[in-house]
Amino acid sequence: MGKLRPLSQNKIIKILEKNGFKLARSRKHFTFKKSKDNRILTTFVPHHKEITVFVIQYIIKQAEKPREEFEI
Repeated sequence: MGKLRPLSQNKIIKILEKNGFKLARSRKHFTFKKSKDNRILTTFVPHHKEITVFVIQYIIKQAEKPREEFEI
């Protein structure tokens, strides 16, 4: 298992879009949504150049994605 490190906002967005998330709204944060098993998964990406590990962990939990997709 690799190590989580801060990633650029663009990298996070590309990972989410690759996994079927669509941009729903852009206000204080980018809001991404995806339909999965009759549920709607929602996650948020802040408007920052670099996203911290803490926020990445939160995105992983909300998006129900494996941690390995966000590791370097």
